[in-house]
Amino acid sequence: MIFQQFYKKFILDFKKEYEGGVVKTLPLSFYGPIHYTLNNPGKQIRPALLCAVYSALSAGKISKAIPAAKGIEMIHNFTLIHDDIMDGDDIRHGHSTVNAKWNDNVAILAGDGLFAIALQQFEAYCDQPELFSKIMPEVLNAVIVVSEGQAEDLEFEDRDDVRLEEYLEMVSKKTAKLLSVSAKIGALLAGADDGICLLIEKIIHELGIVFQIQDDLLELTADEALMGKSLGSDLVKRKKTFPFLYAKELLDANQWNYFLDIIDSNHIENNGILPAKEFLKDNLIFDKIYKLIKLRHASIQEMINGLPAESQETFTSIVEFVMNRKY
Repeated sequence: MIFQQFYKKFILDFKKEYEGGVVKTLPLSFYGPIHYTLNNPGKQIRPALLCAVYSALSAGKISKAIPAAKGIEMIHNFTLIHDDIMDGDDIRHGHSTVNAKWNDNVAILAGDGLFAIALQQFEAYCDQPELFSKIMPEVLNAVIVVSEGQAEDLEFEDRDDVRLEEYLEMVSKKTAKLLSVSAKIGALLAGADDGICLLIEKIIHELGIVFQIQDDLLELTADEALMGKSLGSDLVKRKKTFPFLYAKELLDANQWNYFLDIIDSNHIENNGILPAKEFLKDNLIFDKIYKLIKLRHASIQEMINGLPAESQETFTSIVEFVMNRKY
């Protein structure tokens, strides 16, 4: 199975299932923002990943995996709603964020509600106690780990001594964990043995880290219209992203101080963010990050070789899908 082909069909079929995951509409101040979130999806990679892994390892109907896929995507969107509040972001997936369209209080409530509704989706497996007892601890632990990652990300805002290793640890929690648990749940639903489940979790965890490094890079190099959000805001905020910390590690003191000067709010107000982007490009920061991504890619492919032969094509195509993304 080629993931790119699977993904295109899956998104079309999953849309109706996902949007219909919440039926109630009142009170409007609670359900309105929830429906708004469900109707403005992002790339929905996590549910697609879960179902693709299930399909690669099982001959069963994909309908078995759909409740878990909905639950995982709702959890992801719950975290995004709260992230947007904390970051003060106004745009998400090309649309106004819930906090911008309504207010922070409404967004907090909608996020809390969506999390509870997400957990309800896994009730579909209650009649299979052994399976349910494996899935639910994975889901709950993932939410805790993602929250730890978000807490560390917030702590980084007040620190000037954040190291690249710390950033990667934070990313492994905040971004990679929910991706890897999505894949692991797909494997559990397919009845894969513990060794295969753990290997799949490890593969997708590493891919999740690459995914975030790429996302940080695209924040500086992608087309704003394609990304569906304003770009360069991380530089303005001096957010500790991979390019920021990598540049700090590689540039000498004079270069680094110059870079800090050109991302000063007054300089950006007068000159925009292009000078900062060009400075990073001219000092080969982007090129070197691309090379690091390729090395991690090769490591992931080596791990895929340890999976059942009939599933390797699927996982290779999943990796290629992520590696080749432009937005």
